[in-house]
Amino acid sequence: MDFQMSDKLLWICLGASLFLAVRGIVTDLRRVQELTEITHVEKDDRMISEGTEDALKLDTLLKLSESTSYDLRAAALRIISERSTKGDTRDLLLRDLTSEDKEQRNRALNAMHFLVSNRALSRTSVCTRLRDLPTYTALVDCLCHFLEEHVEETSSTISPILPKTRPLGERKALVTMNIVLQENVEAALEAGIVSRWLSKYPFPCALTEPSRKQDVLMLMKTWWSDDAVMSSIFSTISSHPDGAKQLRKYGLMGSMIEENDHDDDGWDSDVWMVDGEDTAGSRPVSSRRVREGTAEEQAVRRRRREAMVLSDGGRPLGNDDIIQLPIQNY
Repeated sequence: MDFQMSDKLLWICLGASLFLAVRGIVTDLRRVQELTEITHVEKDDRMISEGTEDALKLDTLLKLSESTSYDLRAAALRIISERSTKGDTRDLLLRDLTSEDKEQRNRALNAMHFLVSNRALSRTSVCTRLRDLPTYTALVDCLCHFLEEHVEETSSTISPILPKTRPLGERKALVTMNIVLQENVEAALEAGIVSRWLSKYPFPCALTEPSRKQDVLMLMKTWWSDDAVMSSIFSTISSHPDGAKQLRKYGLMGSMIEENDHDDDGWDSDVWMVDGEDTAGSRPVSSRRVREGTAEEQAVRRRRREAMVLSDGGRPLGNDDIIQLPIQNY
């Protein structure tokens, strides 16, 4: 009897000890979890309120932009960029971009390039304020100023699309135009990107005798690696219906069936040929063609449609690479 009571007491004590041990372990584990947990303190994304932004002076923002804190630098650059694209400051920037003073124009171009190319500003309202007609007009004016600087050779590259006389600052203007062009092609066309600038650009293929100005778009696709930025600009313009019309109008793109014929029929065609009069498509088209030039010029165009071009690819194409049939007398 005493032996059975001793066993029961032993089991009760053992069970109570195990219960207390398990409970203590669970409590300690929870304590360890609380001590090792990483808490994220919520921060207000707008470190500086709008009222504080307007009160900050430019000298203060300049010092903040040189801070070791990434957040302070980003906030300061954002405020400066937004100020430069609003009100009178924006008008002054666009005016300097078209200035006759080369140094003043280059400073404005550097600022414009920074505003449109900086990734940190892509999510702000800065880029949306630089997609209107006045902005494209100022950029085209800036590019037209560079046309006057195509005097001295700055490159030794032999290319049908890349001029050796390209000014050093023109590339930055091309990159800026290439970035903003995709946002509003119609405004760029209205500003004269084709009529005032590209139609007067000194492409090497357009300056040769005989001129290959009509082949500029085709050569941009073939020799795009020689001038990737300019080729991208042509690609964006030619992919837009109005852009393709202007390229043909100013002789930078191969001939096409007269567009007025298509407009009368109520549809537009995107089938075009370089230096050719005949086109082919899935729809019936009017037989009326654009007939320009003398009979001799028409014969030359006819020969080009019946020619073969042989080249090893090691140099630009020339007239010696074109095998043509002799002109027939009718």
